[in-house]
Amino acid sequence: MEYINVKGLTTKVSDISFGTATSTLEDEAKIHDMLDYYVSVGGNYIDTARFYGRGSGIQHTEEILGRWLAKNNNRSKVVIESKCCNPYMDRNLHMYEEMPRVGRTFMYDDVLFSRDHLGVDCIDLYLMHRDNPHVPVEEIMDTFEEFFRKGWIKAYGMSNWRLDRFAEAYEYCERMGYQGPSVYSPFFSLVKLEKPWYYRIPAFKEEWLPWFEEHQDVTIAAWSAQGRGFFGDYPQFQPENADPATRMAVLTEENFARKKRVVELAQRKGIRPSQISLLYVLSQKANVAAVIGPRSCKDIDNVIQATSVRLTQEEVDYLTLKRDTL
Repeated sequence: MEYINVKGLTTKVSDISFGTATSTLEDEAKIHDMLDYYVSVGGNYIDTARFYGRGSGIQHTEEILGRWLAKNNNRSKVVIESKCCNPYMDRNLHMYEEMPRVGRTFMYDDVLFSRDHLGVDCIDLYLMHRDNPHVPVEEIMDTFEEFFRKGWIKAYGMSNWRLDRFAEAYEYCERMGYQGPSVYSPFFSLVKLEKPWYYRIPAFKEEWLPWFEEHQDVTIAAWSAQGRGFFGDYPQFQPENADPATRMAVLTEENFARKKRVVELAQRKGIRPSQISLLYVLSQKANVAAVIGPRSCKDIDNVIQATSVRLTQEEVDYLTLKRDTL
């Protein structure tokens, strides 16, 4: 793992973040063991959110993490990232997107909930989970800055926003003399999405990367950095098996061409295709961390093995079909 600077934090964070989105109460002991292992190999960046979890774990993930923090008495050794303003989600992962929860009142409700369930006074990184373009960026940024000045958070940012909205918020903070957003967390991987794949989350566009290369004070925290398994050999990505959202967003001629090159480059380097896809994200010129969702300590090992090297610009261009040969 490498360590990167995040605006507003005095501690450098590992460029591999431990994601907790799939936590359940039944698996709490296993999750604690994986967190122990992640920290033992150098990780210190843990990503969570109020509505994270599956089944019995929905809205309990922060409690699971809070009990791990209390048990190990290691709050000062890790960086906690949580999120506000996700639409309501039930335990079957049905999200009520027609009822967005974005704005000052929801932000206050969520930050108080998360501080209580994590058992912490201050959350290191606090992101807006989803956007509602009808809510002015001024209201959102003013509220984040209030949290910062109260000492409830150290830094803030946004997840799953369009770049134009993010840039508008960034520029507003500059005008106001605010600390401004430190993190932008999109679905960013080598999979090029033609349409939203997961709920109605806008697709990250590769042409947005130059903005982040120019604004190194903003860290991209890329979730699903390995493309949700697209570069592996899984039946759900066969056209006859894929669900409609996957077929429309992912199963394109360009993505299959990218996958072919990922497999080829993985064979050359003697590593897995999933590791190549992770390296693509970490090899960008922007300031980038990758959020992973390990299911075992072995998954953590596989990621760490991949991060000992970086791709060259020529290899990145080859994977994105900008050049024909290596």
